Amino acid sequence: MAESTPGGPKNIGIVSAGAMGVSLMIGSGIFSTPALILRLVGSPAMALVLWALGAVVSFGGATAFIELGLMFRQNGGTMRFLAHAYPRPRVLLAYLFAWCMVVCIRPGAIAANGPVVGKYWLYAAGIVDTGWRARGIGFGCITLITAANILSARWSLRIINILTAVKILVLMVIVIAGIIASTGVTGVPKNTNWSHGFRGTSGDAHSYSSALTKVFWAYDGFTNLVYSLGELRRPERNLPWAVGGSVAVVGILYMLANVAFFFVVPLDVAINSEEILAAEFTNRVFGDLVGRVVLPVFIGLSVFGAIFSQTYGVARLLDSANIVGFVPMGQFLCGNHHRLQTPVASLIIMYVLTLVYLLAPPPGRVFDLLVDFVQWSTWLFYGLAAAGAIVLRYTMPACPQRTFKSFHPLNILFIVFCAYITVVPFIPPKTDDGQYPYYLSPLLGLIMTMAGLVPWYLRMVWWSRRSGVNLSVWARALDTGRVAASDDDQDEPEQDNREDKGHEGIARLSTDTISYKLPSLDIHQEIVLAEHL
Repeated sequence: MAESTPGGPKNIGIVSAGAMGVSLMIGSGIFSTPALILRLVGSPAMALVLWALGAVVSFGGATAFIELGLMFRQNGGTMRFLAHAYPRPRVLLAYLFAWCMVVCIRPGAIAANGPVVGKYWLYAAGIVDTGWRARGIGFGCITLITAANILSARWSLRIINILTAVKILVLMVIVIAGIIASTGVTGVPKNTNWSHGFRGTSGDAHSYSSALTKVFWAYDGFTNLVYSLGELRRPERNLPWAVGGSVAVVGILYMLANVAFFFVVPLDVAINSEEILAAEFTNRVFGDLVGRVVLPVFIGLSVFGAIFSQTYGVARLLDSANIVGFVPMGQFLCGNHHRLQTPVASLIIMYVLTLVYLLAPPPGRVFDLLVDFVQWSTWLFYGLAAAGAIVLRYTMPACPQRTFKSFHPLNILFIVFCAYITVVPFIPPKTDDGQYPYYLSPLLGLIMTMAGLVPWYLRMVWWSRRSGVNLSVWARALDTGRVAASDDDQDEPEQDNREDKGHEGIARLSTDTISYKLPSLDIHQEIVLAEHL
């Protein structure tokens, strides 16, 4: 049986912490979305504005997550932040986030990234992609990465560190090569992309919503570390530097890379290159061997590293959901393997869900569909979490763990953009490419989110009342060192200690931890809550 632990070994230092953010951000996004964004907004200048805006907005979100992460220093990240900011009714928002993250957001994102690796490696091999070939390579990569995460957490982090160095090196080569090519030294034909300014820029709000979704897809990764905070050494120092620093570095590299892409690749070619714009760039600058073979292989490795980071983080989230009682029969499904000390069962569950998203969709522009689908729920909950940082400033003003305070105007900017990219996708666009209905991706995201209400009710309301165990009490751990029941729990306080069922709820309070023993009809586990959770 798996061992359920609240955090795990402190494997993550400052280098690995920064690498977890950078490795996920520099994934498929910067290599696969610039052409798609250009097609949506109409001009390279406007595309560059969106990339710069994405950096500023993401930094505003990152500061909120730093504040929250230092307040609640356990694995689970956004799930815990939402629970403490919005504990009523029965940690609903936290449960829905965990549901979406485990069931659709991370599996869908990994499934979107897998074929991108395949496309770049097939491009390097000179093989035409039929759609299923790229998915086949993605399947192999995802299988290999899952196996590596199962076998060793330490070696998984080392591989993430190495692949992060590869990512930065690849982007630096692209940036420097683009600057040199723009001078005419390399013999690459000059184009007029940047001389046009904002000419041809789209005025369609729906197009900008879709473009921003893809921009934020590329920046999504600064939150990756917060799901493994229980394994982070010296969080007061390492969390701000790792999260804030990763957004700043990546933002600069992204803007320079876009400048380089459009210095070299003509506008019509760039728009039609879709997910392999970077390969088109390297082929034009470096020629057949380096440009068409070597660099695309390394770009594929960059995306491979992003999948590694995604896989490492989401398994910890599933374990955290189990620790707080969200997962039925969690002692069998979650926790670290007694010998490997990795969340084996969680990794296998995520692997199976990922394969569903990878193999089920029909051929076509699956990447676009999956990106927009998983991003809708992602930014809905990220915006709510950032708002939670503002809420907690008033509901927990004296929290001693708050050693960093975010700048509220930047937080609000982040919240506004999260709201924009979750609402506007439902507005009909001026033009429709007919590949799939404009509302399909956000509608699927909404349906998947609302579907979580069913397991939430069964677990957090029906089962809780039937067993006499309050599964939301942990979210009411306040900075006064006490556990307060929320109003919607007042109908069952006497049930928690009913001896006629043989159940005994035990709450132990101390200055360091709050432990809540959960004896129940089908589980017997201890929820360990760090101070203020």
